[in-house]
Amino acid sequence: MNELARTTPAGVAERRGAGGETEPPPQTGGSRLWIPVFLLPFLVLYGGFTLWPLVATAFYSLFSWDGVQPLTDFVGLGNYQRIWSDPIFWLSLKNTIVFAVIETAIKLPLTLLVAVLLTRRWLLFKAFFRTIFFLPIILPVALAGLVFTYLLNPSNGALNSFLLEHNLVHTPIDLLGHGNTALVAIILVATWQIFGQYMVYWMAALQNVPEELYDAADLDGANELQKLLHITLPMIRPVAVIITLLALVNALHVFGIVVTLTSGGPGQASYTVSYFIYNEAFSEAPFRYGYGSAAALLFAVLAFAFVSGQALFARGAMRLRRDYGI
Repeated sequence: MNELARTTPAGVAERRGAGGETEPPPQTGGSRLWIPVFLLPFLVLYGGFTLWPLVATAFYSLFSWDGVQPLTDFVGLGNYQRIWSDPIFWLSLKNTIVFAVIETAIKLPLTLLVAVLLTRRWLLFKAFFRTIFFLPIILPVALAGLVFTYLLNPSNGALNSFLLEHNLVHTPIDLLGHGNTALVAIILVATWQIFGQYMVYWMAALQNVPEELYDAADLDGANELQKLLHITLPMIRPVAVIITLLALVNALHVFGIVVTLTSGGPGQASYTVSYFIYNEAFSEAPFRYGYGSAAALLFAVLAFAFVSGQALFARGAMRLRRDYGI
């Protein structure tokens, strides 16, 4: 009853000091009990689907294990030593980095340009264009890979049929069957498939740019390119850093589009680390689950080192944004 009285207008007035400030209401022990209750579901899911798989991967990597038999063949760091001298792993790592860098360098500028156009007030049919660009992300990766497998087929694919009918080439081009072009084809298909997602990211970032800045630039006679370079890009730089790092991390884990388009071929020309891990752990008998676990853990460490500059770039970007007074 006393606690209820303290919450009434009269009770609040009593708690006001000489300066007119109100004392904070007392904290009860029961309210603190809700904190672990609400945190418990997250902690259980985080522990079960993040921490435990990470610990288990590190543990299994110390064994020569097929994933079925009892864990008896302890090899210590032997799996890591074999990976370090495995040329296929390093080829896979090189392909993964090439894929991540080139795909990110293609998709981010293109999606930013489209997002800028789709947020301009003078553009008509915005909803239609947004839908068209976003549609590919709705398709499952496996389905997108299957569609492009038929489109790029050298025998009767739509691309080669078009090129031959218009005399642009004299012989069919097997983009997925040559080591020099397979990875390029995967990069282009992956860019098309993920295009809508990063377009939405950029559009969300552009919503935070005050329209007053563009209006002032119009009064000063700035053209669209000048507004992009001197207003838009500096203002969205903090978000751009995060989007870039998300794009790199997402590209480093490319897997589905490789499986459906080339299965790592021809030979190992389009192997990526994720496909290498899958192939070692689950594809070829006898399974080498311990070896695949070691490769996964080593790749996780390398990927972490690859994106470890996030905090540095993010702080610099936020400092620049504060310089603009926002």
